[in-house]
Amino acid sequence: MKCKRINFLRDFLKFKTIQQRLIFIVVIETTVSLLLLVLVSYQTIHSIEKNKLKTSMVTDLQQFTEKMTQNYMNMIQVSQQMSPVGTVGSLLDSYFQAHTKYDVYRIGQEISDSLVNITFANSNIICRTYYNPLTGQKYFNGFFTYAGTSPETNRLLQRNGSIDYHPLHLSNTMGLGTWQVLSISRKINIASGMGLTIYIESRLEGKEIIDGLSKAQNMHYVLLQLDNNKRVAYSSSEDFTVGKSFQLEDEKEVGNSYFGKSGKYVGVRLTADTGFVNVLLLPTVDYNRELYTWIRNVIGILVLAIVLFGFSFILLSRLIYTPLSVFSKEMKKLGKGDLNAVKVNTGAVEYDELFNQFNTMKKQIQTLLMDVENVAHEKYQLEVEKIYYQINPHFLMNTLHSIHWLAKMHQQTEIEIFTTELNYILAYSLGKSDKNATVRTEIKMLQSYLRLQKMRYDFKAEVEVEDGDYLDTQTARMIVQPIAENAIRHGLGEPGCLWIKVCHSRIENAVILTIEDNGKGLTTEELARIQKPFKKGPGDVSKTNGIGLRYVRSMLESFYGDKAIINIKSELNIGTKVTLILPINRE
Repeated sequence: MKCKRINFLRDFLKFKTIQQRLIFIVVIETTVSLLLLVLVSYQTIHSIEKNKLKTSMVTDLQQFTEKMTQNYMNMIQVSQQMSPVGTVGSLLDSYFQAHTKYDVYRIGQEISDSLVNITFANSNIICRTYYNPLTGQKYFNGFFTYAGTSPETNRLLQRNGSIDYHPLHLSNTMGLGTWQVLSISRKINIASGMGLTIYIESRLEGKEIIDGLSKAQNMHYVLLQLDNNKRVAYSSSEDFTVGKSFQLEDEKEVGNSYFGKSGKYVGVRLTADTGFVNVLLLPTVDYNRELYTWIRNVIGILVLAIVLFGFSFILLSRLIYTPLSVFSKEMKKLGKGDLNAVKVNTGAVEYDELFNQFNTMKKQIQTLLMDVENVAHEKYQLEVEKIYYQINPHFLMNTLHSIHWLAKMHQQTEIEIFTTELNYILAYSLGKSDKNATVRTEIKMLQSYLRLQKMRYDFKAEVEVEDGDYLDTQTARMIVQPIAENAIRHGLGEPGCLWIKVCHSRIENAVILTIEDNGKGLTTEELARIQKPFKKGPGDVSKTNGIGLRYVRSMLESFYGDKAIINIKSELNIGTKVTLILPINRE
């Protein structure tokens, strides 16, 4: 799945223009949507239509088979009455043993009347007779039968004891030869030892029923009757030859029937309660007719959707890409330096606003170009001034260096030390020495400063530094010296003492730096004035006392943001204590 997603994105990125990507996205989405619609509707239509047809075929075959079974059962009941144990058959012995013509006529008339009575309720029975297979003579038939016809000439559908079931066939009765009938034949023996066959026909126009069903549904149904050997005993179509074997393939059970295929047909096979088998077939073309109709409709819809898509795309192209093309041309003109305003009326509010903003941007660019030109001129002036002002510190440092060597040559140790420390302090403050300011370099610079001040003032200074890697933590430049300078110049008397302590707080992960003196201290008003630089916001540039402390505040805010803490405590005639808390991890 991941590879497919990567391939899709790769194909998508091949298209460089929005138009190509829009076409790609719309085509993919439309295709997928239509395919899903087609698949879902196909499954639905196929399931509904096929189930409907299967159910319809099963129902029609069941109804036809039930009607056929009922006809067979009616004929069996009549044959039971015509058998020697029945009311009619019991008179056969008297008929064939009568000695006078009168007795023959009387008994024969009684048998004929009885046959009429038992078949009166079964209007479909059109022929019932006794047949002598030895002589070929027929007795008591209601209608004349064609010469040479006999039960043996009919095909055998099924044999059940002494009863033979015959499939649909044309009637053997004269004048009714175009009618389709079902028939049975039953072998009996009378008391005189004569063997007879009861033959009964029941009208059932199977072909008419099938043709009517075909016409009603506009399909071409075929009815087959199969004998016990699965050979065709009757077929309503010439596509199936009587006497040949027949078998449905890929049968699936549908209710009490089986649905399958046979060549270009699909069909339903049903076994009747009496044991014979009926098959109702339908050409595959008819079976799939609704599906083919649906396919044609879907193809028509797809073609229409493609046409509508093409029309919509052309419309969208004119609506979207025509203004974009104009905008692209104007951007190219802008790239060549054309800052003239453009007047375009696209009719779309979004594009009109875009062009208005484009014109506004051109005006701003013109203004910016003028500002850049002015800034460039001012920058040039500042560079000149910067070079000028850099000359003086370099000259001063070189001069101090010369004084240092003169003092060393004349063995003026104090002057030599003084110029050395002063030169280092000046180089450090200008960034010429120790370019990356750390806690260690700040302490080093502070110690140099203290050594200078001791040459001028009488005071003691104790510096206690906890050793550790934290000393190499980067910090802002020149943040300790201004605090020490304030303590020496404004806090200490002569003699005085200054304690400086630097340590690492692992709890707060910070550098703790304290500068404490035992000087005269500060009054409440003086302390408030000293703390005032630290209470001003970043944007406050008003002039107040304490330039050094304002510098410290600015450097701390610039380097640490609001993470660094400076705390000043002072008591009159006791001393002043300044604490700096500098976080090691600035983030």
